[in-house]
This record gives sequence, structure tokens and C-alpha cells, in this order.
Amino acid sequence: MSSISSLMDGRNNNFNLLRLLAAFFIAYYHCYFMALGPQMDEKVYVGLYELSQIALNFFFITSGFLIALSFTRRSSLLSYFVARFLRLIPGVFVLSLLICFVMGPLVTSVSLSSYFSSFDTLVYVPLTTLLQPDRTLPGVFSNNLNPNEIDAALWTLRYEMICYVGLAALGVLGLLTDRFKFGIICFVVLFAFLFITFFTQLRDIAGINHLVHFGLSFFIGTVAFVYKDKIPLHWLGVVISAVCALMMYVYLPRSIAEPFIILATAYLVFWLAYVPRGLLLKFNKFGDYSYGVYIYHYPIEQLLMQYVGGFTPFTLFLVTLPLSFICAVLSWMLIEKPSLALLPRMKRAAAVQAS
Repeated sequence: MSSISSLMDGRNNNFNLLRLLAAFFIAYYHCYFMALGPQMDEKVYVGLYELSQIALNFFFITSGFLIALSFTRRSSLLSYFVARFLRLIPGVFVLSLLICFVMGPLVTSVSLSSYFSSFDTLVYVPLTTLLQPDRTLPGVFSNNLNPNEIDAALWTLRYEMICYVGLAALGVLGLLTDRFKFGIICFVVLFAFLFITFFTQLRDIAGINHLVHFGLSFFIGTVAFVYKDKIPLHWLGVVISAVCALMMYVYLPRSIAEPFIILATAYLVFWLAYVPRGLLLKFNKFGDYSYGVYIYHYPIEQLLMQYVGGFTPFTLFLVTLPLSFICAVLSWMLIEKPSLALLPRMKRAAAVQAS
């Protein structure tokens, strides 16, 4: 039975493809809000919400693993944070510019003079770039079924950044390479999770609840990295973990089932990333389009609802899918990939200057 580490072979994995599929599912989930608004059936909402949480868990689990790998390969803490900055911020910055100065003036219901003189317009780009995405623009999407929300999908990025900082702290303390000490941290994290969840009301606060949930997902991904040579991957493990998680979800309170669902998701993530081979691996040659789909799909859905309307959730998704993918490809080729290429150039320039 192969372990995760024995299957790691450079970039020969399915993470890019899996993250793209997860991003498409989040886009599908949001289509229900766009097309149905307050008319959405409560049972449908609950089911889709639970599945969307699994998709988001997927992103954080993957990040916990890959970012831990990235940290151990970086030459300095500064290099690590610059890499993280270049991966997240340029794409959001360009998106916020397009929304504020191209899309906004075209779709706003107020006059252009009122639009451009509004305080909300003036602060939209800097605050959105700083991962404060709950901003509105005057008259933009104010009459849609999901009114005034411009790109609500960005809200998870702030928690992603917090997780990056937490992982950096573990790395600086040398815990990512010391399994014994990291094992102690695992018990500390488990105790903190249990204490916050069962002995306080802190998780009634939305921000803390999200931080605990996504932080646990990210941490489990990091655990998989630290103990990668001890974790076997087998299809039977996928089946057993999935059945156990499903039974706990059905028969136990959500607060108890939550970590087991995340663990089952993590095992499935790594099995799908490393075990299926062949043609799937060729997808890596094209690029990483998941981030672009994730940040562009929401305003695209709002635009379609404002200018076309009359969609069912599924037909809205069918139109959104190719449009968001095209935007994602352009974002990767013109913004994200060139931004990531800046780090090696900065290192070479610094080395030349130092010599």
C-alpha cells in the first residue's frame, strides 16, 4: 500500500484539476442564490450548503498540504510571504479594478457622477484588494434577486491568509520538520477545537466559527504533509472513511461529526490527487485555473441575471461555466502566472545586488 510521500512526484498530481472542479461546484451553488433568491427551498439550501462546505474544505485541506510543502522549500520567511502575496493579491486587484471601473459604470442604476463621487466607489478597490470583499457599489445589482452583492465568493480568502500566517508561525518554530513536537501541537489544536466548540459560545460568532472550521481543514492538510510517509492511500480507506463520516453526519450532532467529515474529505482529496494517473495528469500542462473561476464566477452570474434573467439554477450554471473559465484562463495567463514569475526574478536581482 503506497503512502502519500511515495506517490509524490514533482507536479505529477491532480490538484489543479480537482481544485477546478471544486471551484465549478461553488459556482453552481451560487447559481441557486442568483436564480431563486428568497424563493429557494429550505431543504435544497441546506443540502447545497453542506456540499459547498465540503468543497471549501477541499480548498483549505489542499492549501494546508501544498503551502506547508512550499514553506519548507522557501529560503526565507520573506520569500514565503511574497509568494503567498503574489498568488492571491494581483488577481483580486485586477478583478476589483474591472468591477469598479468597467462593470460598475455599465450596470449601475445611478448617474455616473453619483457613482464616481461615492465613498463606496473610492474605497472599493483598496478594500477589496485587502480581502475585505463585503463592499457594495452604488446602484450595482441593486434590483437582482441577490441584491447588492458583487463578489461575495471572495470572503473565504481572508481566512486563507490567516491560515498562511499560522502555518508560517509553525514553520519558524521548526515544527513542520519535527514530528514529535508537531504531534504535541496536534493535541493542542484538538483541545482548542473541543474547548471552543463544546465549552464556549464563541462559534455562535460567524467569523470565529469560520476561522475554526477552515482552520481545522487547513491544519489537517498540514498534518498530512508532516506525516506524509505514514499515511497509506487505498480505495478501501476512501470507502470506509466516507461511510463512517456519512453515518456520523446522519446520526450525530454536526459539531461532533464536523472533524470526521473533514478527515474523510482529506483522505478522499489525497487519494484523488495521487492515485488516479494516466491522462488526468496532462491537465497540469494547461495551468491552474481554479482561482480565476472562483473569483470571477460571482459577478458573472450577477451580470447574467441583470441583463438576461429568467434562468433556472442549472441553465445559469451552463452559461456561467464557459464564461468564468475564459476569464480564469485570461487571469492565469495575463495576471497570475506572470505575477508568480516575479519571485524568481526578484531573487536573482537580489543575488546580483548582494554580490
